[in-house]
Amino acid sequence: MTEATFEYTRQDATGASCTANAWAKVPPTLTPTQRQDLKARAAALLKVKGAVLVAHYYVDGDLQDLALETGGMVADSLEMARFGRDHASQTLVVAGVRFMGESAKILSPDKPC
Repeated sequence: MTEATFEYTRQDATGASCTANAWAKVPPTLTPTQRQDLKARAAALLKVKGAVLVAHYYVDGDLQDLALETGGMVADSLEMARFGRDHASQTLVVAGVRFMGESAKILSPDKPC
């Protein structure tokens, strides 16, 4: 068995070629200030839209923090759906996989999820 060698001609911002650019455009790493700004914008949007964020245990820590900081929760999929059902918000934002949003919709059919 021979080993294949591939040349990736797509370069990153520094001019180096890497496999990360072979399959997808990888966004640049955010600075701490940029991360805080985005979290603040997301929190403001949640408030304006009358929404609450629920995040699954395995999503990014920034999303979990945002959920907790804005009155949402971090939990497993069933608890997320129950929380959304019982919460007074008009809209439930689910940070997880598709079936988690579907579960939330089953328990809260009148709320946009």
